[in-house]
Amino acid sequence: MTTKNIIPLSTVDWYGRAATVVFLMGCPFRCTYCQNHALLEMGKLTSEPADVEAIKSEIAKNSLLISAVVFTGGEAFQQFDALRSLAEFACSQGLMVGVETNGYYTDRIRQAIEERLVDLICMDVKAPLEPNGAPYLKICGIDAAHRVSESLKLYKLCRENKIDFEVRTTVFPDITDSPQEIRSIASSIRELAGDVRYIIQQGIPEHAWKKAEVSGTSGTPYTRDELLTLARNATVILSDVRIRTKEFGEECVSASH
Repeated sequence: MTTKNIIPLSTVDWYGRAATVVFLMGCPFRCTYCQNHALLEMGKLTSEPADVEAIKSEIAKNSLLISAVVFTGGEAFQQFDALRSLAEFACSQGLMVGVETNGYYTDRIRQAIEERLVDLICMDVKAPLEPNGAPYLKICGIDAAHRVSESLKLYKLCRENKIDFEVRTTVFPDITDSPQEIRSIASSIRELAGDVRYIIQQGIPEHAWKKAEVSGTSGTPYTRDELLTLARNATVILSDVRIRTKEFGEECVSASH
């Protein structure tokens, strides 16, 4: 992987910060709605190794314009050795480090927390965490509900180490979109992690890996008002619920918003 998979300057990937965003290739999931499917090598488990030195050079070049580096993918923890080296380098440049993860690699996430490699963990919960794993199997192609549940429990370790933590769900019409599903996810978050920040994100069907399967009946993403209505189902369970849209960015939601 080369520097072509880097956004030098972003103001939307870490709320309130300017960041360089690094995309690490490969992911154990094959979500039909994946927005970064080009990094999955057509859904295969293999991935192109990161060019660590080239990425370090890019981070150093941007260091005067940014305050943070965000590592995403794919699944950033799949290339853990590269992630560790790059995170350590970012820290040496006086930059904060955020990682976006699907929660599959629980032990690696725990190690990153214990080694103080990160300042922010953003964890995706893609579907209700039912014991039978069926919702995750339907969306991700594998049963990962147990692993994600275990990773959510790491919030307590994050809190002990003063590491910020948030949970995200990306929603599309006809996919993880019912009030019951959002309440189920919010309840699991509360039970496993606690009263953490929860963000419901606007999925864009036209960017999906399998566009025809994601487009739903309308083929259009949720509007801001539709997301607000959906998000209110989580506000009775969690105190800090937000939505994120392409048009309006990140907004806090209250039960009476």
